[in-house]
Amino acid sequence: MKKCLAIVLCAVLLAGCFTACSGGSSSSGTVVSSSAPSGGSQSEAPVEFSIMLYAPAEFSPDDNAWVEEVNKLTNAKITWIAYPSSNFEEKRSATMAAGQDYPDVIIMNTSSGGLNDTLYDSMVKNGIILPLDEYLTDDIAPNILEYTHAAAWDAVKDANGSTYVIPRCTIIREDYMTLRSDWLETLGLDTPETIEDWREYFKAVTTQDPDGNGIADTYGVTDTSGLMTSSGAISIDYFARAWHADKNWYVGEDGELLYGMFAQDGRFKNVLEFYRDLYSDGSLDPNFISLKGTTDMQQRLEQGAVGALRLFAGNMDRHLSVLRGITPEADLEFVDFPTSSNSEQYAAESPVSTSAGLYNGWALTTTAKGKEEQIIKVLDWFLSDEGWNVVRNGVEGVHYQMNGDTIERLDPEYTLFSQYSGYVQLLRRPNDEALWLKDIIPEKHDYEKEWLTRSVEAMQQYEQEGLMGIQSDAEKSFLKSDLYTTEFPQLCIEIIYGEKPLDAWDEFIEKIYNNGWQDVVDEYNTYYQAHTA
Repeated sequence: MKKCLAIVLCAVLLAGCFTACSGGSSSSGTVVSSSAPSGGSQSEAPVEFSIMLYAPAEFSPDDNAWVEEVNKLTNAKITWIAYPSSNFEEKRSATMAAGQDYPDVIIMNTSSGGLNDTLYDSMVKNGIILPLDEYLTDDIAPNILEYTHAAAWDAVKDANGSTYVIPRCTIIREDYMTLRSDWLETLGLDTPETIEDWREYFKAVTTQDPDGNGIADTYGVTDTSGLMTSSGAISIDYFARAWHADKNWYVGEDGELLYGMFAQDGRFKNVLEFYRDLYSDGSLDPNFISLKGTTDMQQRLEQGAVGALRLFAGNMDRHLSVLRGITPEADLEFVDFPTSSNSEQYAAESPVSTSAGLYNGWALTTTAKGKEEQIIKVLDWFLSDEGWNVVRNGVEGVHYQMNGDTIERLDPEYTLFSQYSGYVQLLRRPNDEALWLKDIIPEKHDYEKEWLTRSVEAMQQYEQEGLMGIQSDAEKSFLKSDLYTTEFPQLCIEIIYGEKPLDAWDEFIEKIYNNGWQDVVDEYNTYYQAHTA
């Protein structure tokens, strides 16, 4: 095991987590003060380089005013090689296998805790990507250094302490359940606090026609058929928190670490039983078995098909806006984590986290040799005051105009991360609230801001000395095994559907501990004990 990250956010990030940048403000954003471009003098020849990234189909660099503005202000000529996320890795692998004509800059995959890119080790070993430490200085990359979580730098260093990837950070936060508050009122129920309250609400949504259309077409909650896999845990992790049976590590009363979902006491059976009850009630969306990801689940909420879904606070009004296009009186509210009648027995356990706030990163290939400093200065520009204004607001006269100190949106679609999402795939000031709060529904802005702040502050409780910034190599190996990727979700679905008894979980727990999971637990505990002595 190596130390990959640290969840310690620097004081300035925590203290000023959502401080808006200086400049004229409006409910829809802020124009920050300009600074000199860091991409190079306009009297010099433009630096030419290519970037390979994934982006939605709507993103096109051709005749794109934003792309042109970036090139002008950074004195660069950037070639954008954009593929959809659905086949990005295939396209990237084919490109990297083709020979020496690599893109200058390529995106690297990470998990929340560190690098998990299948190509990374081989690219470092074969010298395809370049070490970057000598360019990550206050002179060359001051903004990258300022706006990158300290934990993220640890997360992307290799075993020798070298940096081959510039982290692309994101906001470190909790996500809460959101429910149809208009349906709650129609049904005459209070906001759920316990697991039992949630089951009552879901059953009412399913059986009492809260949308009043006379058709039995509403369900309590949805998820995906892969809800147990590493890419899932959307809603199930929320309910699992009642028993500390989610995908978090906990310090038990005995000082030993345990992983909630795979705790040897079998507590995850509480979660499976809850979902089995929802299925029995008919309140678990029957479409969940065919849903393939977060977007599919969000569409079920937007379509008015389900009464709740776990959401990022910065996205609530986006989903609510779509929902109100169908049901104008619709409304949503966030709800804190639930408790259960037997939650108290887990109260003494403390949660910990290994998140570095990583949302992938950037590597420079051998094609970029000799122009590393110029390219990194351009990337750094995106986080400068001038660059961040372009990232966040677009091009003046095209995407917005100023009316005194107030922004007037000329292109309301700009802030929705659609055809302009190339900018979001670059670098971020991760805790800038204006990046996340789009003000699509102005009356929800303060409410969203309250929950966004709360979601960041909630992560502070997970900071524990001794378990900061570790990612077990044994764990990474286990998460790629068929036992986890195939047998685990299949068993969960069979239990939820009543095809296997709850006790089948006990046999599975014994099996995973005999096939690699005990090694994971041992690695975490060894590291933890060594760093808390």
